[in-house]
Amino acid sequence: MSLKRFEIFIEILAIAALAFCLPAAAHEQNAWQFGSLPANSSVYKPDDKQVYEVLLKRLDRWNAHDIEGYMQFYWKSPDLLVVRGSEQFNGWQQLHDSYVNGYPNRSAMGSIELVRIQVRLLKPDLALALTWWTINFPSSHKKVMGTTTMNLKKFDDGWKIVASHSSTGRI
Repeated sequence: MSLKRFEIFIEILAIAALAFCLPAAAHEQNAWQFGSLPANSSVYKPDDKQVYEVLLKRLDRWNAHDIEGYMQFYWKSPDLLVVRGSEQFNGWQQLHDSYVNGYPNRSAMGSIELVRIQVRLLKPDLALALTWWTINFPSSHKKVMGTTTMNLKKFDDGWKIVASHSSTGRI
């Protein structure tokens, strides 16, 4: 891992850890700003909605079996870090190639059903998002459930995923 990628990863982890370790009073102030399930009280900010919409559009591209469209929501950088289960992908190109080579038959990608999304703005240009989902693979009759934790950064061309971790389990 390059020093720059390591520094970015540590910064993201530190910010995420800080957000979860705030005292209770401060934590209420920084509660999740957006959730796909109704919240007791919530203030919706334009950036929260933008992150939420990015995640929905990303899901739409997956369900359309459009890998190129799906990848547009990731930071196109060698410093992108994605962990899926026990696999680590370093950089946009490596992640892209894993999808292209892993799904030569695009219909094998299955379809994702989103269960829930939560978004928390950590800084004006950095967000933490949690998603709960299931994916159905009609050809094999398998169903997989999972969760994904993502750090998104706001760039001039919109919000992009800069780091993510997904874990799965079969139903």
